[in-house]
Amino acid sequence: MTYTIKSYQEEFLDAQERVGREATKNWTSFAQTPADQLKLAYSQPGFDPETRHYCFENGELVGFLTSKAEEDGKASLEFPIVLPDHEDAESLLFEKAVDTLRKKGVKVIRTRVSKGWGKTEEMAEKWGYTFAEELAVTYSVPVDTARTKDIPGLEDVVSYEHEKDFEQMVDIFVAHFDMTPEHARANFETIENAGDKVVAHLVIRKDGKVIGRGMAFRGDDPTEAFTGTLYVTEEKQRELLLTKIVTICKEKGIKTLDAPLYGDLLKQKDQLIKLFESLGFTQTGTTSYYEKKI
Repeated sequence: MTYTIKSYQEEFLDAQERVGREATKNWTSFAQTPADQLKLAYSQPGFDPETRHYCFENGELVGFLTSKAEEDGKASLEFPIVLPDHEDAESLLFEKAVDTLRKKGVKVIRTRVSKGWGKTEEMAEKWGYTFAEELAVTYSVPVDTARTKDIPGLEDVVSYEHEKDFEQMVDIFVAHFDMTPEHARANFETIENAGDKVVAHLVIRKDGKVIGRGMAFRGDDPTEAFTGTLYVTEEKQRELLLTKIVTICKEKGIKTLDAPLYGDLLKQKDQLIKLFESLGFTQTGTTSYYEKKI
């Protein structure tokens, strides 16, 4: 097959979303970023279009690879996402990305690897990466076997109301989750317009102020869902939000719910495992950073 590699152009974004969804439809705890959010992210200051690579065959996008050079001689690089029957494009995209990053002075590349993410483990071994650190741990529960109970405060967990909660949630995500105001706004607008992809979007309010937030989002398989970012101001709110999410998942026919732990949550892993296990969750996967000198 004859392939052509091109750098980022805004007109590629719809195809990027389409290819990403198709290529990762069987991955666990992974969601392809929608085109409108990609457009916003790629319009931020410091974006380098030379670090986004797209592979075409006969004018049709068949795969892509994203990377980002940092100032410390390191770069993040996501392994190629390629449609079935176009595996030859993987090496072409990887080699192009590495060559581009070398020219930008990068010495070390870092990537995310997970057993549930296609061939990322195989690619890490093939291209000479080594384990660096754990990034996330995923817990899952078959929803019909989840153990929920009526606990005090559950009545305070209510549905998100866009007109009432939007500005507060933008401020929260800017302050606590390292988002720009533009990105946070686009994130919540996307959720609001996602229809039945949103299984549950919940908040806890006190005197009109949002003090907790959680959600569950359907994967490409409509019977599977995963939790989004949980925001809590008191640890007991985490159990309230998860209990309500599981209950709603049962009502809406969700069969499996995934809940990833990442970032600062990993520091609380031992404590959180007890909560997850009390609800019937078990560990089903990990995501780790792997590194390679180039």
